[in-house]
Amino acid sequence: MRIVIILSRSMDSEYSAKQEGLMDKLRSGDMGSYIKERPVIITYGLLALSFILVIVLFVTVHSQNFTPERKELASKDDILGLNITVNSLTEKMKEIERVAKKRGMCDAGWQLFDSKCYFFSSSKSNWYRARTMCVMKSADLVVINNENEQRFIKDITKSEPYWIGLTDSEEEGNWTWVDGTDYKTSYKSWRPNEPNNHRDNEDCGHVWKEGNWNDKGCHDANTYAICEKKL
Repeated sequence: MRIVIILSRSMDSEYSAKQEGLMDKLRSGDMGSYIKERPVIITYGLLALSFILVIVLFVTVHSQNFTPERKELASKDDILGLNITVNSLTEKMKEIERVAKKRGMCDAGWQLFDSKCYFFSSSKSNWYRARTMCVMKSADLVVINNENEQRFIKDITKSEPYWIGLTDSEEEGNWTWVDGTDYKTSYKSWRPNEPNNHRDNEDCGHVWKEGNWNDKGCHDANTYAICEKKL
């Protein structure tokens, strides 16, 4: 009975963690990742169902007027059957997760686009803190390379301000991307008459109205952030 209880706690913990991760995806609107993870959900469901069935069998056997020897034998059979089922379904689950990872899936709270994962923050900060937050997530502020990526970001940010990995803080007018992408020859999507350093020291870039870019003071703490990392 002690082994069954330990298995129960372990399975409940894994299943709860998986459910919490999936709920994060649903809240963030990442239905694509949720659909991809349905096989994993089914596997966990089968694990839980197998455990419940063994518990029912265990209780049924011990409620009958069996001899102690038969009860002990039945208990051993219950535990052996549960272990076989758990091991089999666990291997199946690992295989599903390996396939899912190979296909390309982002962590909970991130969105997948063109083999990259994007995180859109829900809190505001200045550019430096935003970049630190991204680095802590093993990522960096987004570098927008083409029209398709720009459109993807625009559809999510609408007209809200989000920091991107673009700055001319080291030399006014010499804009650089955080990953070293050559600014002069790379894709651009500035708003009309931007960047203009309108209020002096507008040294950091962000997406703004209709997703187009604008320069802004790096210490302005009223802006969200977009982190980006490759799979």
